[in-house]
Amino acid sequence: MLRIACILLFCLCGPAVGFAQSIQLSNWRTLSSLTTVRSADLDTTGRIWAATSGGVLVYDRRSETTIEYRNVNALQTLDCTALMCDRARGVVYVGQYDGALDIADSNGSWTNVSDIRRATQYTRRRINDFATRGDTLFIATDFGVVLYNLKNQTFIETVDRIGDLQEKTKVSGVCILRDTVWLSTDSGVAHAPLAVETLRLPSVWTILDTTSGLPATKVNAIQSNGTTIAISTDYGAATWDGIRFVVRIGTSTPITGLSYSGQRLSISTATELRTLDGPVPIVWPGEIIGHIWQKASGEDLLVSFVRDQALGYVNGSALTMIAVNSPISNQFANMSIDTRGGLWVATDVDPPRTGQGVSYFSGSTWRNINRTTQPLLGSNACYKVSSLADGSTWIGTWGGGTLRCLPTDTGLVYEKYNQNNSSLAGIVQDPAYVLVAEVAMDRFGRRWLLNEQAADRLLATLDEGSWTSSPNCSDPRSTIFRTLAIDANGGVWTGSPTGSGVVAYNDRNTPDRDDDICNVVRTSNTQLPDNVVSCIRADRFGAIWIGTAKGVAVISSPGTLSNTSVPFVRRISALSNAVVNDIYVDALNYKWIATTGGVFVLNEDGTEVISTITKSNTPLLDDNIRTVAVDALSGLAYFGTTNGCSVAQTSSLRPLDAFSIKVYPQPFKPTQGGLVVIDGLAPDADIRIMTAGGILVSAMQARGRQALWDGRDVNGTVVSPGVYIVSATSASTNTSAVGKIAVTR
Repeated sequence: MLRIACILLFCLCGPAVGFAQSIQLSNWRTLSSLTTVRSADLDTTGRIWAATSGGVLVYDRRSETTIEYRNVNALQTLDCTALMCDRARGVVYVGQYDGALDIADSNGSWTNVSDIRRATQYTRRRINDFATRGDTLFIATDFGVVLYNLKNQTFIETVDRIGDLQEKTKVSGVCILRDTVWLSTDSGVAHAPLAVETLRLPSVWTILDTTSGLPATKVNAIQSNGTTIAISTDYGAATWDGIRFVVRIGTSTPITGLSYSGQRLSISTATELRTLDGPVPIVWPGEIIGHIWQKASGEDLLVSFVRDQALGYVNGSALTMIAVNSPISNQFANMSIDTRGGLWVATDVDPPRTGQGVSYFSGSTWRNINRTTQPLLGSNACYKVSSLADGSTWIGTWGGGTLRCLPTDTGLVYEKYNQNNSSLAGIVQDPAYVLVAEVAMDRFGRRWLLNEQAADRLLATLDEGSWTSSPNCSDPRSTIFRTLAIDANGGVWTGSPTGSGVVAYNDRNTPDRDDDICNVVRTSNTQLPDNVVSCIRADRFGAIWIGTAKGVAVISSPGTLSNTSVPFVRRISALSNAVVNDIYVDALNYKWIATTGGVFVLNEDGTEVISTITKSNTPLLDDNIRTVAVDALSGLAYFGTTNGCSVAQTSSLRPLDAFSIKVYPQPFKPTQGGLVVIDGLAPDADIRIMTAGGILVSAMQARGRQALWDGRDVNGTVVSPGVYIVSATSASTNTSAVGKIAVTR
């Protein structure tokens, strides 16, 4: 179990009552996309190993099962760019975009080699290819070729000057032919004899370019079939005849993959595979981004990489696509959790607006929603997802309106809203180009939609099937607002990411515009840290929390808003100048602040940082957390980044309506340094731990479903073995319950 060093576990000083306000993080795992394959190979059993943008996927065709490896207990990072199965040694080499080298043995155990990753003298450290000869692993990188001794697990040398090529030249591929190493680069093909003392001498290298028959100077891939060499450029593939290269295949579309097995030379383009005999007669379900074609266990296996669909293989003439259970993108730009505990992920970031739709995770299965799988979705540029208390989730798109999704026991039900069937409006240049950001529901059941960059309106409202709209009541020229929250009085608070601050609006639940309240919250009239607002959230006591480019502020009394005055805005001093991306209010009313420097968990009023969560003390993928969400039912915390999502189990759980106490582990051994979990608590529980004779040992208060005890009394002394009574009462429900803890050494 991984713990955060700065967590406040118990406040047991002074009186014998403390607050169980710890944030326990354990059972870390990673959610990432395995649908984009960069490299693949076959092991000795014929299993397919694939390096993807979100980790490593292993598929066993015999059992039709998959194994997934990500950064927790396996890889160093996720973005895998090269893979090779060393069938002689029974190991697999995986190279990554940042230079990480990970080696898996036959038992599935991983060795992490970080030397290239830490070589910061090279700005580009991507690993592109592997080759072996004897005990030496040749590693093609973006700055040259690196030699690694597999037996001693040490680096032999780094060759960052190849002949007369520019220093730190990118090497896209490497292979060995007899006693010579061959490299493909952006400046031609280089080869050198392996019998030399060092490959660092420029004089040992021979450089071949278009004068040696290459179809182009930039060479993307190189392979050996054991007899000769084959290369591919953007539009041609050639083989080496011992004197020069001879073009064997030419295309009018870019080549995405090269394979050379026996006498069979094959290349792939986006639409087909070709050999010397012409196109391979297979209908592919999407764009081909690479392939391998090898003999394995007596089979002649063709494996293709299909964009957004991972892998397909052909054994004979039948194509089989491998079903991969993963999100479609590593871009976790915005997240929301619905009433069933389902996780919704928007994949679009503005800019560059390269979204791939929305991914929905039920807890075990991913469903990817895009224009292909759900034509009602107006655009794949989905940048906001908003889950409401009625069970629905609204997908906000860039130009395509919004899609309301309602999970049922049999699937998802969809309703589309745009300029044709609602009060939503498009941008000035194109009335049909409708932008919808966040959506929220007030206490009257009305849905409020942020209609971003609409010509004459800011908000659209859906009330029992009837649509209305509201302009920016402060400045109709300000139309870029992307986040909103609704307070207990029906006030709608909207935030601008472009420096317009906060606009607050309350129609008082009447159609009469004369009694509406409208005002602005900006740095000029309040203590708001900055006018660039990334997120606004309402907490469980009705306070409004505002995340900005320079920290966090809170409005504790939003109901005091009027047309002539704004409520008091208090800055959170602990997060001064933090660049805030998102805020989530959990079941305990704690605030999870996602920033460019990690996540900070604040207590209820923001006066204390309960926990700091960063890459340095957890398996977080990145300190730049784009979005954060905590499921009140399961206690799972999701940390979304542009590279995937880290997930941890927490004790942030919604209390039960009535006590149902369970205590574990049983028996509890405090001398081993663990914690005992008191689960099944009702709201605001007072907990007393006593001896069997009724002597008070420890006491605490818990706001959520769980409390934790370290097996010590109020003096910090480990208690003696025996049976201890847990007595819990709730002032909120006026109920009580008891449990037992068996303590042993």
